[in-house]
Amino acid sequence: MTESKYTLAVVSTPEDWEVYHSIRRQELFEAKGRIGIYDANRPEERAYGNFPLLLKLGGQGVGTTRLDVRPDGIAIIRLVAITKDQQGAGHGRVLADMVENLAREKGVKKLLVNANPNAVGYYEKLGYVREDWDPSELVGISVNSIQMSKILAAT
Repeated sequence: MTESKYTLAVVSTPEDWEVYHSIRRQELFEAKGRIGIYDANRPEERAYGNFPLLLKLGGQGVGTTRLDVRPDGIAIIRLVAITKDQQGAGHGRVLADMVENLAREKGVKKLLVNANPNAVGYYEKLGYVREDWDPSELVGISVNSIQMSKILAAT
């Protein structure tokens, strides 16, 4: 797949917000039995320096994440999700590449992620290494996550 079929939108329109929250609610919460606890109104979704992102293929939302850019040149990737019917088709790799490019544009030198234990292999293939970067992050749905990091090479 080529990235030219894809767009990575910083969520801003009501329609994109609806798709963004729908994907996150379904894939990260309800599909894992976490019914009724997703909060689309969390303030960090719209906080300065945080970029809610929607991966679109042919104009249709297929994946989401949020990139939280800190002033120190480090950013955290939050809650990556690909729609169930599109999983395993390479969209996650495209999303990762596009997010890394956006992060570089924002001056980010290092990415952090709280990886689901089932996704550690995926992140290792993308060049992430295990790094305990903030134990206070390991709460809520991230309680069993593996913390990982990746240094971004300049392009």
